[in-house]
Amino acid sequence: MSDTTPIPSDVAVRLNYHDGMFLTAQNMTVEQNYFSNWIKYQNRYLYTPGVLSGLVVTLQGNALIVASGAGFDENGDFLIFPGTSGNMMGPASNFGNPYGLYLAYPLTGNTTSDYVDEAAVLQNGYLSPSLPNAILLAEVQLDPTNDGVIQSFTDKRVGVTSRLPVTLDTQPAAASAPVPNLNGALAGTVTADTSALSRPGDSVSLTVPYRADRAQAFSVPPTVNVTVLGRTPYAVNVSEVGTAQFTLGLTAVQTRTDTTPTTQVSWLVLPASSTF
Repeated sequence: MSDTTPIPSDVAVRLNYHDGMFLTAQNMTVEQNYFSNWIKYQNRYLYTPGVLSGLVVTLQGNALIVASGAGFDENGDFLIFPGTSGNMMGPASNFGNPYGLYLAYPLTGNTTSDYVDEAAVLQNGYLSPSLPNAILLAEVQLDPTNDGVIQSFTDKRVGVTSRLPVTLDTQPAAASAPVPNLNGALAGTVTADTSALSRPGDSVSLTVPYRADRAQAFSVPPTVNVTVLGRTPYAVNVSEVGTAQFTLGLTAVQTRTDTTPTTQVSWLVLPASSTF
């Protein structure tokens, strides 16, 4: 999903309840879409597509088995996979070799007269172009002498990451962005202690020098861009930007399930005259 994809004009339309209002199925669908849209667009703009939890792939016999889990696709759709049924995929012979095993958002859903099941489903597809409305779980290699037999697979799961901090556009989306002037730019990676970030809202901060000797690197405060590496998302805040260092803040946005006590944060610092 491109950042320039138009947002529908009715994305924020909801019901205006009042006494005596006659509610139809169409009315209730509008209300349901309102809340679904808020969740989807929040996911799309706050996080990259990928795996949130689980979705471990194993090869059993001549079939791939996928464990329960969840993730986001590029549209921001929440891919929830119970894994209690429809969790087995046999070999596919019409998508090349190797091909991809995906978890996809059901565009139509499993619909009955009264209910719609929007649990994610497994699909096989080409590796390129990738399957839309889906995240890649595994690259599947068929036996070259027998395309009806799965020889092996490679785990291709990528964890969801935060899109924060936000870099605001300075030109209309249709215009091409100017190339930044990287003369005098500095970059590096810092290790942050995240052992205390166990619950949403927990935060830590640390001082990051531009140079190892902590000497002044710029005559005026520069522009700082940071990116959290790894599978656990964190909200990032940059403050107290000076000529020799800046302060980096990390805030937990979800309950931490991994046991890794640290995370890596890459940073890029541009002189004040360099802008995106």
